[in-house]
Amino acid sequence: MYELELIIAISAIFTVWYFIGSYSNRKLLTNVWKSLLEQMEQYTPTITRKEYGGSAFIAVADKPSPPFKRIEMAFTCLPREILINHLISLAMGRSDLLTISADFLREPKKVAGLRNFPDLMGHVSKLKITQGKPNMRLIFTADQVLKGSVKKALDAITEACSSGLC
Repeated sequence: MYELELIIAISAIFTVWYFIGSYSNRKLLTNVWKSLLEQMEQYTPTITRKEYGGSAFIAVADKPSPPFKRIEMAFTCLPREILINHLISLAMGRSDLLTISADFLREPKKVAGLRNFPDLMGHVSKLKITQGKPNMRLIFTADQVLKGSVKKALDAITEACSSGLC
């Protein structure tokens, strides 16, 4: 007797959730983009961005400053629009992530990781500097980006590069 009402109620919940999740992702995407632009000011005059829906973007730094030859950034949001996917992602421990891949002007002299930059613990989820392409890969959560960790990480890597890493 109440099956139809239950189906309508569940459909309404999923529909309303879709708009709430979509709005959340767009707002987060905008906030991360603004924060990233502010933090990247000293490393590139402009950044070209391509959005993928309301949940992701890929950006490339135009004419990055030394020690970088190329900087690419990719940001992806959790699938908040679909309630079940969002809950599964949260249960699996996933989060919104920004990945920065870069090449240095000169090849790094040694391999380095997050353990080589102890002051970046908690500010960066992953940091890897290798002699292959790309030379550097950084991974941040959205919270770390919004707290200004991108600039802090790039400053530390630039300093290490000028001290003999590159």
